Amino acid sequence: MILHTPTRADAAAWQQAWRLRCCPPDHLLVVPPDPQLNEHLTLCPWCRASLDAPSCPFPGPTPAPAPAAAPLQPGQVHAVSLTLGDWGPKSRYYNPPAVLVLNLPDSRSVFVCQVYGDDSLAGPEDIPLGGDLAGFAEPWNTYTLMRDDLDTLLGAADSGVAAAVLEQRSQPEPALQPGSLLWFFRQMEVETGYFFAHRAVSRLVAAQDNESVPTAVPLDPDRVRGALERLPLRFTPPVTPPATPLDLLAWASADERLLPLAAADPHRIQALVFTVADGDITAVKAESLALDFHEYSNGVLTITGTGPATGSDGHCNWLFWWQAGHDLVGALPGQAGWRDGVFWAAFALTPEQFDRNGHLVVRLLCPVAR
Repeated sequence: MILHTPTRADAAAWQQAWRLRCCPPDHLLVVPPDPQLNEHLTLCPWCRASLDAPSCPFPGPTPAPAPAAAPLQPGQVHAVSLTLGDWGPKSRYYNPPAVLVLNLPDSRSVFVCQVYGDDSLAGPEDIPLGGDLAGFAEPWNTYTLMRDDLDTLLGAADSGVAAAVLEQRSQPEPALQPGSLLWFFRQMEVETGYFFAHRAVSRLVAAQDNESVPTAVPLDPDRVRGALERLPLRFTPPVTPPATPLDLLAWASADERLLPLAAADPHRIQALVFTVADGDITAVKAESLALDFHEYSNGVLTITGTGPATGSDGHCNWLFWWQAGHDLVGALPGQAGWRDGVFWAAFALTPEQFDRNGHLVVRLLCPVAR
């Protein structure tokens, strides 16, 4: 990897950003360096210079921590726990950032936006934190953490900042000039957030592995196709005929009567919620789900997101597929579900299936009495 070489005017801002996000704390700058530090030293001139005389803490105003713990709520700015810092990809030490709380999807997780303290690195769509806090929120860098990942409460942003971030993240991101300081800075910020989000999602999925799964809702195969023709749905059969009634539901899609008149949002999908009575599908509606995180690693795609309260009472079956062209891949056993407003699913995919511009398919089956 080659470090970005900024101009003289932005050298100080870039050096501070790099050191804040990518350099190990002073107690890890040891002689002789261990293998991880040695790899980092090959690309970081500042840590090489600091081996004999470790640098002072990074400059810049830091808000004083709140004297007493406050209930977690949107608008707060927290430091991510220092215990989560660790070596990671690209020979970097990933220092925990500060984050703005956007919402609380469930009792375990928190949806956040990363923040940064130097306004000289803000873009036109970034949002000042306001109040007693220096810096800005990054609407293009949002993700899910576990609640216990958050540590010190640094303060609260101005009223309305969290809502403004959620609104701004739904807007298209402006094109940045490749190789510009802002382009490099944002790449580094997203990579930092991804490092901590990936670990949090892995813990979230692991915490759900042993949760109970609702009993499968029985369906009458002979009635499913009739229901698809009767309800406001479109059905384009794949090359290979669907093997089960559930596959039929996966290949069905909502027509314009179910969908809201809104611009397409790459961060959201429409799930179909089917009402089932005595094995017959009697109604369908569309529910919007937010996609918060996805990662493809070692042949497994992991996706998490948030959605409305539909099905949260445990009576609905949540069904997940990954559709890539004519392939419909079901979620791995025990690796999909919904709880307290958060859904998750993992799929075993070949690189070709992942690269084929696939998308997540979500269906809910909700039984009712006649």
